[in-house]
Amino acid sequence: MNQAHFASLDLNLLRVFDALMEERSVTRAGARLRLTQSAISHALNRLRFMLGDELFVRGADGMQPTARAAEIGPRLRQALHHMQLALAPAAFDPPTTDRCFTIGASDYFSALLLPEITARLRVEAPNAELRVRAISDVDVVEELDAGRMDVVTGAFGRVPERFAQEPLYRDEMVWVLRADHPAAGKPLTLDVIARLPHLSVALVGNVSEAIDGFVTQHGLERKVIACNRGGVDQALAERGLSRRSHVTVPHFLAVPRVLAHSDLIAMMPRRLAERFTRNHPLTLVAPPHDCAAFEVAALWHARLGARADVTWFRALLREVAGGLDAPAAPKRAKPRRAGRKAA
Repeated sequence: MNQAHFASLDLNLLRVFDALMEERSVTRAGARLRLTQSAISHALNRLRFMLGDELFVRGADGMQPTARAAEIGPRLRQALHHMQLALAPAAFDPPTTDRCFTIGASDYFSALLLPEITARLRVEAPNAELRVRAISDVDVVEELDAGRMDVVTGAFGRVPERFAQEPLYRDEMVWVLRADHPAAGKPLTLDVIARLPHLSVALVGNVSEAIDGFVTQHGLERKVIACNRGGVDQALAERGLSRRSHVTVPHFLAVPRVLAHSDLIAMMPRRLAERFTRNHPLTLVAPPHDCAAFEVAALWHARLGARADVTWFRALLREVAGGLDAPAAPKRAKPRRAGRKAA
């Protein structure tokens, strides 16, 4: 881009470029920016002329960035983020904000806390938008560095110094089976576990690269919260036993209905399993083998630590997570109908 073009650059064009980089779709980019497809296409043509490059070409998976677009995309995203920080108001007013909060989370965290988080947002910040992005198939470090995620939730090991974290809650793995399962109500020994058919959760995406239960991305260690297969398999192997997965699913949300209608057993986080027992006839059994508890935390980029909006959103997550240990409200008794008096 020559100096004359830069002097007349419309910053809205850069917002269009950034949206296309993330959405890879003219339609989704337009919806995100509240612009028509025609306006997005016009802005892209202007950028192509100014930068002397196609920038995006249509492919089987949507609008794919050219080498030039891939080169400038991360730097441009950071520049836009710094501008947003510079112009952000010192105060934050939840009832009037229309800010979009983006959180990276697993299906486990979403199923456990998203209903309560959404309910709080609808009351306290009704005009705000919430975007939940799966963390199993993205580079969360790149997303946090670029400002495309405000907070990432999960269980973390080593954390680079440029990130900060705070604990939300603790959880542990339990065995789950249907309430009237032939093995229910009896001691669940390793011998029994080896004999029973198993349901396993094999999360898709970069979790296939996990080593000792952790995925490492640019120095950030993130624990894969699935079925603790390594722990139980090691305990079985020490006794000369093994197990076989008869059914494998890509996420926890498929587990309760499959278990409720079969003789399979599965391991899953206790808090989520307890939620599932509200709507499905399941029973929980403590594992007869070592199974370390884990801590779920909120992680964010340290440069956002002092921002009022992100601080408020983190406090909301912390308060909702704190409610997991609150005693359940007593059920209200249904009023009795007055009986007829005997004649």
